[in-house]
Order: sequence, then C-alpha cells, then structure tokens
Amino acid sequence: MHSHHSHSGDYVAHGVDPLDEMMKQVERMKFHTYCLTEHIPRIESQYLYPEEIEANRENALVQLQTNFNEFMEHAQRIKSNNEINGATKIIIGTEIESCDTKHIEYAKKMLAKNSDVLKFCVGSVHHINGIPLDFDQENWDKCLESFKDRNLKKMLMSYFESQYKMLTVVQPKVVGHFDLFKLLWPQDLKVDPVTGKCTSDSSGIIVTPMTYLEQWEDVKDLVIRNLKYIDSYGGAIEINTSALRKGLEQPYPNSNISELVKKYCHGRFVLSDDAHGIKQVGVCYKKALYYIQDVLKLDKMYYMVEDSTDGSVRFESLPIKEFADDQFWKLLG
Repeated sequence: MHSHHSHSGDYVAHGVDPLDEMMKQVERMKFHTYCLTEHIPRIESQYLYPEEIEANRENALVQLQTNFNEFMEHAQRIKSNNEINGATKIIIGTEIESCDTKHIEYAKKMLAKNSDVLKFCVGSVHHINGIPLDFDQENWDKCLESFKDRNLKKMLMSYFESQYKMLTVVQPKVVGHFDLFKLLWPQDLKVDPVTGKCTSDSSGIIVTPMTYLEQWEDVKDLVIRNLKYIDSYGGAIEINTSALRKGLEQPYPNSNISELVKKYCHGRFVLSDDAHGIKQVGVCYKKALYYIQDVLKLDKMYYMVEDSTDGSVRFESLPIKEFADDQFWKLLG
C-alpha cells in the first residue's frame, strides 16, 4: 500500500506525533511505499498560523526554515535506515501551500536547491486572497467575503487560477487535495445561480461541492484546463483520505472532479493519507477502497517509484485486483 503525502508533530505545529513513531506504524501496517512531505516554509509573517506565533513569537519564520532543514536531514536518516532494515520504501518530497505567487516561486527555488533530497513535490493550494481556506470556518468565510458580494463562483475561479499558477511554475508530480475548499463549505449556502453572488432571496439556490461544476461551465472549464496541464507533464491526482477522517462523505477530490480526472488525466490517481499522527496513518483507507472500486470503478491505481541509480521518480500502475488483494487490507481488519 502507498501514501504520497504525510506530516508529523516534529515539523508542523498542528501535527500530533514524532516522525519516528509514525514510521514504526507505517512498518507495522506493511506499507509498500510511504512518502515524507513536510511543508515548504512560508516566508512572510502574514501567513503564520496562531500556534506557530505562540511557539516562537520573535523568530517564527526562522523556526520554519530550521524545521525544514532538520526535516530533510531526519528524512534522509529514516530512508537510509529503511533501505537496510525496513520493508517500506521511503521517498522524500515536500508540500507547497501556494500562499501567493511569491511563495510559489520560492518553492521552485527550494526544490531546485535541494533536488538531491527532495525528489518530488505535492502541489496544493491552501490560501485564497492570502486567507487560509482550511484552517477554520471563520477564515473560510473571510475567503468568501474577500470577493465582492460574497461571490462563490469568483472564489472558486480564483482557487483554480491559483492552482494553475502553481502547476505551471512547479509542475508537481502529485497534486494534493484538489478541491480543498469543500472542507468547510456551508451546507446552506445560497447563491444567485448565474452570477454566483450569495443571496438570501427566493431566486437563490443552494450550490454544493457536488453541483458547482454543473452550475457554472466556466468553473468547469478551469478544472479541465488544469487537468489537461497536469496530464501534459505526467502528474497524478491524489485521492486524499483526510477528507474522510474530517467527516466528509468522499475523499479529495469529489467524484465530480474524479470523473474529469479519468477523462482528461488518464485516470492517474495515487493514494495518500495526509497523516499528521500515528492514528492517521492509513486512515479511512477501507472507505477509500470502496470509493476507488465501487464509485469511480477504476481499473488501476498508480504509485511512485524512485530509481535507485539516478534518484529520479516515476509512476507505475497496479491493477485494481492486485491493489485490493494487498496484505495491507487484512491488517486493517
């Protein structure tokens, strides 16, 4: 089994457990491949989270840089040890949050500078108009309010434009939680069906994470453009189970986007747990298996392989029957 996206309490403020302890769980669960992908440091104080400021009020940005350097050294030790004593293949990467254009360009430089260690990037978007969209409901609402008339359609278009900017600059091998904005999307949000402006009058309709692509063709066009670009350089979309552990019905991405991945990105999906602690390793994977087999009806899954000679990474595929027969599922009970 595989995960292409993970974090730990050692290197992210909202993580739970030490990385070494998480890796013991990875080995116990007999993962075939597990990727270590702590965040590229944010470089401007406006993007610091409250717990980061509280932990190191005077030098929080410097601490992020220090943490990342320590992560790269630590991950290399884990990888070297596993090559000798472990069954799980470790691949070291990083996740970009795409705070803004400056951060995206910085991430590109960091990837180039540390290419001997960082073999790939998980490309994500965590901010809209400089506001974190998955931190809490208050900030999600601020994202929406940052658009005139609380325009949901424009918010979504801005998200996918930021994603496209990140894709074209970084070309991440794995595109992380493709529709992260759905996490805190209010269930009773009513909008004008044409303009996308939030409204409370009788002409408004409730648009959900499952219906917005049908409602707004121009938003769908941006999604298709992004998927075509990902396909052009051979990237993959992760099925990220953190959405399931946070109470959503489907992982990232929703099936409406996943059907487009099948059409425009050759169904190149990889699996990720986006774990931040021991209990989140392989979290909700059985629900993901149902989603993969019975909802999306995929005939194969992809996973990353690192070449032992030159350190390059590539994707290989696994027939669904072989994927579903892995010993991993028996260990889940």
